Amino acid sequence: MKGSSTSAAMVAAVILSGSASAQDVIRDSSWTVTYDDPFVADSSLFLVVMKPGWHITTPSGSAVTLIQPDSAAAGNYLLKSVIFTFNADAQPFGPVFAYQGENGSPTEFVSFLINNDGTFGLFHYAGAERHTLVPWTQSDVIVRQVDAGGSPVKNVMTVVVGADMVRFYINGSEVTQHARGRGFDGGIGLRVGAGTNLHVSELTVAALGG
Repeated sequence: MKGSSTSAAMVAAVILSGSASAQDVIRDSSWTVTYDDPFVADSSLFLVVMKPGWHITTPSGSAVTLIQPDSAAAGNYLLKSVIFTFNADAQPFGPVFAYQGENGSPTEFVSFLINNDGTFGLFHYAGAERHTLVPWTQSDVIVRQVDAGGSPVKNVMTVVVGADMVRFYINGSEVTQHARGRGFDGGIGLRVGAGTNLHVSELTVAALGG
């Protein structure tokens, strides 16, 4: 718990130091960005490189899907995201994987999400449709942001894609699993709900043997 508090303090310090030179912050335009509401102004998304990682604040009117440039995960792999949440009214967020798209628009992807009410869910998106793979489920391992003016809280979300089963972890605890009955190859990224302020210090994928 001490390490988590230290990490949160370090991230908070980075954000505060970065905000002092906000005029020098440049939008990271390398990501593929898709808004649920196509009429939302693109300029309303704050997405910048702020080492370690990226700082993201989404517009109040739309959730956003963000895909890393030239990202690809295939076969058996481990996807890890480390996300710090700032606002107590944060909407669902988490990693995206198995992304397939055409002309910069998603045709399908899977997203592993947590909500600040202490629930997680797993969803398959196909065009404008969303299919529930695992419904919103309460979990005590999720760290909730309950103090809007306090330090950011950290959640580590990991997806382990095996030959027959996909396992999902939050902060080191397995929370659910799903049979690998469909393709899980594709791009990786993030799904962030409307009006959510967070910092992503890590979004990585590594191949697994077997």
